[in-house]
Amino acid sequence: MTNYTIEEKLPSIEEYIHLRKSVDWPYPNKTAIEKSLTNSNYCVCAIENDRIIGMSRIVGDDSFIFFIADVIVLPEYQKQGIGKTLMERTMSYLRENVQEYSYITLMCAKGMESFYEKFGFFRRPTGEYGCGMMVEL
Repeated sequence: MTNYTIEEKLPSIEEYIHLRKSVDWPYPNKTAIEKSLTNSNYCVCAIENDRIIGMSRIVGDDSFIFFIADVIVLPEYQKQGIGKTLMERTMSYLRENVQEYSYITLMCAKGMESFYEKFGFFRRPTGEYGCGMMVEL
């Protein structure tokens, strides 16, 4: 089992690119990444030996629209509960900060729907890229 810590922090641009590359996700240019990360409402990272091995972040209007983005765990660290821990922290933040009638949404990777259902999200059909999901808190 991996010995990691969870920290509320943003990854560097290079760390973010590394995480996305590791799961074969596309990524924009560094300027766009920097702006995107800076505009995050919340971010939590899993860290082992000063190396980010996973992350989850929230973007939105910080009032009643929230989007969970970039729930990523390096492939060699998957299936060890790290993603679950990242999502638990993310959902805890949301429960403490959302307003009544807030919308919390995400787009999950195809095949990961059941992972997010464990956190209360439900399926919505959106076509070939998997489903959009939301939860009412």
